Amino acid sequence: MKLFDLHCDIGTDVEESLRKGIKDPFTTRHLNKLHQGDIDYVCCACFFEGSETWEYMAKMITDLERELEQSDVTFVKEKEDLYKEGKTHAIISVEGMCGIKEEPREKIQFMAKHHVKVASLAWNDQNYLASGVKSDVCRGLTVAGLEAIDEMAKCGIALDVSHLNEASFWDVIKHHTGKICATHSNSKHLCDVERNLTNQQIRAIAQRGGIIGMNACASFVDPDKSKQDAYHLALHAKYIADLVGVDHVACGFDFMDFFEGEDYMAKGLHDSSCGQNFVRALYEVGFNEEEVVAICYQNAVRFFSE
Repeated sequence: MKLFDLHCDIGTDVEESLRKGIKDPFTTRHLNKLHQGDIDYVCCACFFEGSETWEYMAKMITDLERELEQSDVTFVKEKEDLYKEGKTHAIISVEGMCGIKEEPREKIQFMAKHHVKVASLAWNDQNYLASGVKSDVCRGLTVAGLEAIDEMAKCGIALDVSHLNEASFWDVIKHHTGKICATHSNSKHLCDVERNLTNQQIRAIAQRGGIIGMNACASFVDPDKSKQDAYHLALHAKYIADLVGVDHVACGFDFMDFFEGEDYMAKGLHDSSCGQNFVRALYEVGFNEEEVVAICYQNAVRFFSE
């Protein structure tokens, strides 16, 4: 079963690998694992935690653009590219816009010009545009943030709400006229961590025609370590589908195996090559064939093609 992964920090790994002198990092470090897991679509996130400059942001985006141009993939620039057969589909995304400290419309236009298709205003930080989940709980979108989301709607960049605090989230729901998604978040009802979504947030995303990508990070799946696995991640998909409909459920695994340090992933979902373990778990929790296909890739393809 082919998969559409809405979030993998490949953009950041490509930049770090280039800095170390590694040639063709997308191909040498990622493409084989994507093939093994039958991940046919992947959003390659350029991740910015809060201290990066605009110059660094722009460099990572353009370096990734160049790497994808040179790789044996379908680099998704236009909607029609989503339907080309035969190669992995690679999409540029941005996680956090801390580098934008002035002229947000101009910066958003730059991102659109370089084929960014989905982006979040903030990671866990508080920045010029918005606030993430580890910042001031009462601080929502700034005036500049409102400008940014208006320009995103005009440029056709989908707005990812995965890391926003609730004040910023609800400002997005109130003011944004474009597409909304949560690329890598689960249900807070099943796992009460700040990065997961409340029932009210899930309903709000669904009402706007958005999708929610299931996140395979262990601590977002279940507080019980013995339940941090593909089956219990699939239960998040089942819960959200029962709440708002299967059309709003997708995959956003957030694989991080290519970074040094602790393994943060759920059992059986260590890296992109393990994607089919989630497919099997979807069947185990009661989804039928049509529903599994929708969750695995059809919902996300529809979201980006509309």
